[in-house]
Amino acid sequence: ARAQMAEGPGGASAAAHPLAPARRFGADRLILIGASTGGIDALLQILAAFPADCPPTAIVQHTGAAFSDSLIRLFARCAAARVVTAESGVALQAGTIMVGAGCRGHLTLRPGKALITEVTPGAPVSGHMPSVDMLFRSALPIAPRVAAALLTGMGRDGAQGLLELRQAGARTLAQDEATSVVYGMPRAAADLGAAERIVPLARVAPELLGLCAEPRMEAARR
Repeated sequence: ARAQMAEGPGGASAAAHPLAPARRFGADRLILIGASTGGIDALLQILAAFPADCPPTAIVQHTGAAFSDSLIRLFARCAAARVVTAESGVALQAGTIMVGAGCRGHLTLRPGKALITEVTPGAPVSGHMPSVDMLFRSALPIAPRVAAALLTGMGRDGAQGLLELRQAGARTLAQDEATSVVYGMPRAAADLGAAERIVPLARVAPELLGLCAEPRMEAARR
């Protein structure tokens, strides 16, 4: 199936009319995001639009290890939700955004009663450590709970993982060419049919949050 160029859940009204503040998201929903070149500015815009009680969110952003701490602080200043550095053994909960950037392992998820994060040592995957593909694939056992997005970046990391997530029942997005600094990773996702929808950067946050809305909330907005 090819991706659709569309406004998505709630259309343009999603940004103008936020979901009701009480219990807005499904309790089991999860957001995954991968980004590379140009991704820092893109993520600043996305995370600024996330509410303090956003669904549990895990992000892989390609960057050097020397920039990891300053990047986390930058994201934390723009986000209402809690932004934390990737580490092992953490139960990822609502209102928390975990960022794997320049870490010495792959940020992955261990699904169970609680959603536990791991930073797993190993070789680079798709040319990167951490790898977006590794994050996406780790969520395959719970794919129907996932809303995932692949943003601007060079190469193909995350495209195959996004396809596997979509095939397993996740809802998937890719950033469009016009708003991407480098249309590499999202182009690869679009070419594979991994992205259910191709959206401009300004639509990524509303789309992801809309896909995580409780069914009754989403129905009320239609």
